[in-house]
Parts: sequence; C-alpha cells; structure tokens
Amino acid sequence: MTVRTAPTGTESTLAELLPLSDARGWHRAACRGDPNHEAWFPYPSEDFAYARTICASCPIRAACADFAAETGQSGVWGGHEFDRGRMVRE
Repeated sequence: MTVRTAPTGTESTLAELLPLSDARGWHRAACRGDPNHEAWFPYPSEDFAYARTICASCPIRAACADFAAETGQSGVWGGHEFDRGRMVRE
C-alpha cells in the first residue's frame, strides 16, 4: 500500500494524512476534511473527547486504528491515541 502525504514544509490537513486508497475505504472516514486539526494530535495531558466523538460513528474505525499501529502513527486514530504506533489511550 502506498501512503501519500503533503510535501515536506507545508501544513498537512487530516485528509492528507490518511492513505489515499478506495480499496480500504479511507474516502469514507468521518474525520476527512475536519478543520480542527489540533484535536487529532492532543498533548498527553489534553482531553481528546472531540476526536473520539467523531471516530465513534466512523465506518472505518477499526481499519484506521490498525493502520496507525502498523505504520507507527501518532495522534488519534480509530478513536484511540497513538504514540509512534503504540496505543497510549483508549
């Protein structure tokens, strides 16, 4: 699977951080296009209720969390917070 991100040096949107693959259903992500970028990358002491609420109804929630674990992502993926692919908060 190929993962595409925005070029280095530009601010990425959450949609650009997701893999662009119709086969995995990423185009259906509930967070796609969400303008609240900071909510998806909380500091460890911050609440991530906003992101969890969006993830709760997402049809690809499990695949999103699996992707984060498999590829070493940080931030909120699939309703869980990850740090370099390791789940740190549910």
